Amino acid sequence: MNVITTTNRTSRHSQLTLRIVVVMIALLAAISSGCSRLRLPAIDPNGSCLFSALPTTTTLALPGSGGEGCGCLGCLSNLGSCLKTPNCLSNSCLSNGFRFPTPAFADPIDPPPCAVPAPATGALGASNEPCVPSAPCNGTCLTGPRAVLLGGEIDQNDCSCKLPDRGKRGCILLSPQKIVAPVGGEVVLLSGVCGTDGYLQMNEKLEWMLTPDSVGTFIQVGDDQPGVIGKLVGSQTRPEKKDPSYAIGITSTKRTLITRGNTDVRDDVQLEKGQTWLTISSPSEGISRVTVLAPESECWDQRKATATIYWVDAKWQFPAPQIVPAGTPVELTTRVTRSEGLLPAKGWKVRYEVLDPSLASFAGTSGSSVVEANVDDSGNATVQLIPTPGTSGITPVAMQIIRPGGATDNLPSLTLGQGQTFVTWSSPKLAIRAGAPEIASFGAPYNVFANLSNPGDQPATNVRVDLQLPPGTKATVADSFARIVPNGVTWEIGTVPPQTQLDLSVELISEAPVSLTFTARGDGLVAEDSVRVDVFRPSLKLEVNPVEDRVESGLPVTFNIDVTNTSDRPLTNPKVVVTGDNAMIHESGEARVESARGSTLQPGETWKKQVVYTPMSGGRRCINVEATTDGGQLASRESCITAINPIPKTPTLSARIDSLDRVAVGQNVTATAQIFNEGRGVARNVRVEMVYDPQLQPVQATEGYDNTRMGQNIITWTVPEIQPGDSAALAGEFRAIASNPRAAVRIRAVSEEGATANANLFIDIADSPTQPRQPQPRSLPPAGPPPSIPGGPAPLQGAPQELPAPAPLGPQRSGRMQTIVVNRDNPVRVNDPIRYSVRIINDTNERDSNIDIQFPLPDGVKLERLVPLTNPELGQYEIKNNFILLPYVPSLEPGESVEYEVVLSSNQPQTFNFDVSVRSDNQPGGYNETVPTTVVP
Repeated sequence: MNVITTTNRTSRHSQLTLRIVVVMIALLAAISSGCSRLRLPAIDPNGSCLFSALPTTTTLALPGSGGEGCGCLGCLSNLGSCLKTPNCLSNSCLSNGFRFPTPAFADPIDPPPCAVPAPATGALGASNEPCVPSAPCNGTCLTGPRAVLLGGEIDQNDCSCKLPDRGKRGCILLSPQKIVAPVGGEVVLLSGVCGTDGYLQMNEKLEWMLTPDSVGTFIQVGDDQPGVIGKLVGSQTRPEKKDPSYAIGITSTKRTLITRGNTDVRDDVQLEKGQTWLTISSPSEGISRVTVLAPESECWDQRKATATIYWVDAKWQFPAPQIVPAGTPVELTTRVTRSEGLLPAKGWKVRYEVLDPSLASFAGTSGSSVVEANVDDSGNATVQLIPTPGTSGITPVAMQIIRPGGATDNLPSLTLGQGQTFVTWSSPKLAIRAGAPEIASFGAPYNVFANLSNPGDQPATNVRVDLQLPPGTKATVADSFARIVPNGVTWEIGTVPPQTQLDLSVELISEAPVSLTFTARGDGLVAEDSVRVDVFRPSLKLEVNPVEDRVESGLPVTFNIDVTNTSDRPLTNPKVVVTGDNAMIHESGEARVESARGSTLQPGETWKKQVVYTPMSGGRRCINVEATTDGGQLASRESCITAINPIPKTPTLSARIDSLDRVAVGQNVTATAQIFNEGRGVARNVRVEMVYDPQLQPVQATEGYDNTRMGQNIITWTVPEIQPGDSAALAGEFRAIASNPRAAVRIRAVSEEGATANANLFIDIADSPTQPRQPQPRSLPPAGPPPSIPGGPAPLQGAPQELPAPAPLGPQRSGRMQTIVVNRDNPVRVNDPIRYSVRIINDTNERDSNIDIQFPLPDGVKLERLVPLTNPELGQYEIKNNFILLPYVPSLEPGESVEYEVVLSSNQPQTFNFDVSVRSDNQPGGYNETVPTTVVP
């Protein structure tokens, strides 16, 4: 073996010596000719000949011929003439020294660290040439091209079949080393040999040999087809298949892609530098052992490697997924054939494994989840899968095709392929989930729920849900299809479709903590769920009372809160939380306040507390108080007050007029009027008109009168102001000039703020003098200029007649409730608004309560709007039997009034009466005030 190594090494040295001699001869020829450039025959690019035909040549530039470095070759050729020139040697290359030219390329960098090769797996049927990785050689990577062979037989992008990326000096690498291949397939073997640096070497000879006991033949050996120069400088031996079992290969000097001749790039093989390849095929089953040898390797014990190929002939078909009813046994059959599917693979085995043993097992295995079945004469391997009773669902089943080893073919037992199928046992299912509050009060109703569902894939039939009630618990309300019995509740449901759910509910009352269990039953199905409810006796009593139940908005109101422990044990950590509505603000500025007592509330003890809230607007305003203690005790209460908007400071006018009630023609009579301000504001610029009939002729009037409208029988005064509670007295003296049993004198007053007052006086004027009833002596205020009546008698001359001073007049009451109704739109068109002002006055000296106000709606008339102008809390009303019923006015003080604006509309022309009925505690019989209204088209 050592002799073989020495001979190989001597042969390689002889080749290297020959190459150096050829180069030296070329250099000596260049020097002797004194040329800086050489013209050589050009290489034929087509490869058909060694050189191209003349005049095609190649120019070779010698070092230093371009002037760089030392032009030594040119200098030596002209050395004779140089010696005859002065300073020749000082300027020549001999004086400057000899320098090699600057290299064209920098030194190569170190290769990256070597990676540990990933393991590779292969299985028959996965691809054309599945592979098994080779064992890596030991060694260290140094420099030079990396010894990496990408095993791209299957897929360039995803293939773990490759040579190791490092090797020991002289080690031969082979991939794959073991493989299972189908009969008729073609397997690609890749190989390379490591040099002294541990990396693959180019132009290295390898020998491929097939052992005599092997099946199959070599198909093709790799040849990278180098050019002429490559053949001259490379190995003289070329790749060649000597016979079907012996071939010679040369490691490649270039990167090459080996293609199978089809359009699928996944089966192409990428050949790197320093690699060579061989393909082998077999038409029959058996084993092929291929040995590759590097005869010139320096390490005799690492210069060979062997690949083992197992050729098998088989096709198989796994069973398809199945869906069967629950409890049904399932047969699984795998078909395995040989010779292109024509003959059964008798004696082969199929291994079945249930991946979820809780759902099924194999028949005849005593509950095992793994079984092996032999392929019978028909090519089938059949097993029976038995489901676990009472279960359903999906179970995966894994399968493996096993070719048993035999003494005749020397093949070991091989797992050729694997697959998976699924078996689904469908059935109905019942599931129920219960829910209830964690805590309930003693004797108070609470709701309990249950969600019934069928998560299976078959309908659940004859379904019924039962809820047993313990003593002290009773059901009050349940679903319409539920049946309540003294000790429980039953829901008869019937059929529940698959993948559906149903919600059940029941209302219970308990006196003690209870555990409730819902039980659902169907044909062969049972499900149940429980829930617990803690029941406690309430031990807190809460009372909340306002100090005033009727306040003006914007003013604070105080609420008294009493929290009492009604149990026989102390209650710890008592707290009170008060929350006002959106218009109730605590004195702290917040709507919600919380207060803790800080001490235990003893049995029977009452915790007293006050809170102050301010209503910000009128209406019903409330606070909500919630008292709690440890142990889940809770009590809540709402307390409300009525907030009224501030009564506007406006004047309210009333009037009265007095005079003799009977005079004779030719006599004088004085009408005295008094205007009272009963409101809360000052009446300013009060315009007073005294309207008289033509049978009365004005004689004189009190100071400040206006006579510009006397032609219209009107005397006018303007009173600058009337303070609240004060009055203004005015008078006019008239002469009776004609008889009239009802000669009228009317007084009308209206202020700048819109307050009005009216009063009437009727005088009986007789034709002959009579003895009239004399009124109490009274005097008129100072008279103004005498009035002048256009077309009438001459103005009165001199001072006004001195009349007796009138008795002081104050606000005198009529002694009954008064109603003033003013129609502001009369007549009015169809569907136009009809506006009324309705004012109810307590014109008595006593307080009146429970004032009831109502009015009917005539045919064709509807209520558009009803607005309380003084008390906004009275804005709610009720329509009953075509009557508008206003809320009761709680009370009216003497002289106090309420006022409404009522807007009606009529959908037809008509004349109707707006009739307002009023009754109260002081006037239970009531009275009516009627105003006629005319509606025109």
